Amino acid sequence: MSVPTDKVDHLRSLGFSSEELYRIIAPCRTLARRKEHAEPLSPAESDRALRLERIAEQADRVFGNHEKAQRWLRSEIIALDGARPIDLLETETGAHVVFEELIRIDHGMFA
Repeated sequence: MSVPTDKVDHLRSLGFSSEELYRIIAPCRTLARRKEHAEPLSPAESDRALRLERIAEQADRVFGNHEKAQRWLRSEIIALDGARPIDLLETETGAHVVFEELIRIDHGMFA
């Protein structure tokens, strides 16, 4: 499944920087070319964009505040061995670890 490049603009409106989006979804030139030619994201890029959106939405729900959620995504988290959640979102495995940590926080199980 491919999603339109507008998804990147939506993610930017959620508080993700261009640099984060280029690192996680696709390089700047690739995204610019797709947008210029009105091409959708590739299936792999679409997966990464949807993954980022899913994590952002879950963090917003867990923290009940968008700013707190975005701050958490960029903080070094002891339960993640000092990693920043945003840095783990480049892979499906890393995103799964972040999602699981959000579930633990939501259920009051701080590790």
